[in-house]
Amino acid sequence: MRSFCKTKKHSDPEFENLFRYTSGRWLWDEEQQLRDRCRAFNLVELQNLAAKAIGSNNCVSITKLAEGGYNKVFRLVLNDDKVVLARIPNPNAGPPFYTTASEVATMEFARNFLRIRVPRVLEWNATASNPVGSEYIIMEEAAGTPLEKVWNDMSPDSKLSIMKEVVSMETKMLSISFSHYGGIYFASDAVEGAVPAQITTEVPAEFKEQVSKTFTVGPTTSRDFWNKERSMMNLSRGPRSSPKDCALCSDDMLVSSAQSSPRAHLQLLERYLRIAPSLVDIDAPLTRSTLWHTDLHSSNLFVDDSHVTAVIDWQSVWAGPLFLQAQPSPLVDYQGSILLQRPDNFDNLDPKYQA
Repeated sequence: MRSFCKTKKHSDPEFENLFRYTSGRWLWDEEQQLRDRCRAFNLVELQNLAAKAIGSNNCVSITKLAEGGYNKVFRLVLNDDKVVLARIPNPNAGPPFYTTASEVATMEFARNFLRIRVPRVLEWNATASNPVGSEYIIMEEAAGTPLEKVWNDMSPDSKLSIMKEVVSMETKMLSISFSHYGGIYFASDAVEGAVPAQITTEVPAEFKEQVSKTFTVGPTTSRDFWNKERSMMNLSRGPRSSPKDCALCSDDMLVSSAQSSPRAHLQLLERYLRIAPSLVDIDAPLTRSTLWHTDLHSSNLFVDDSHVTAVIDWQSVWAGPLFLQAQPSPLVDYQGSILLQRPDNFDNLDPKYQA
């Protein structure tokens, strides 16, 4: 495989494998696909920052964990056996600065205000103008075991316990509504155009005040608004204050099956713009601005003894209209055959098959 991630920081091929995508190949446009997923950075500086963030002397090993399409996650072991994770976004992860800044602020809000079990962020930087040479997030290692490794072997009661806790987390997210739609940021980041994160639901006044002083609502980092050429388009990405504004800037207007025909695409776009205001003319509770983790699948949940211990991957999570946001966890996306009635031998089946 040709290399598309040359770097002067390290010449050893072993280090280059840390920078480039090594989990698969493409049959189309592979060079561009690899460039989109390659991020060179200063490995030594990342190790030094990780050690400093956790109060250790130095890093003794670094391992790239299974990588996704948008980020690389590294496991760093320190000299005193402490462990931290470092998350480096790929070039295709989203808009520079906004992607990392919003993810960290959203994690902080979920952890400290919603009381959802999210790994603690130890150190982060949302620009590449730092000794590491890349945006990064250094955080605690998630406690427990990835649910995807144990789900198939769990008893029905254990699965039910996990699902109840997932629903409990979703209930916490539903308990808070904001005055605007958009991404969550720290007020201290002074994001251009952002507004204070004002909560509109019934919560204690002290809670509202603390949130509005700590966070703002700014541009969404949803990739639907930033992918490829869209990153150069003059789009209203937030904050937005009305469902109508949100509908007129929805990602639905940016893609269609008629992309190969500009004329057909424009015709569909014009039709959408005419009906969009009517689509959001629904009950107010369904259009309220709600934070929602749209990717609660088994690899983003960690468990121990039938309890959720951590929720990861808050990248691109934003506060949007409830009717667009709310969707069930993929855990309940049953892919088997549909049984409309119990089989005749149900009472004689093994309990795991009865379930």
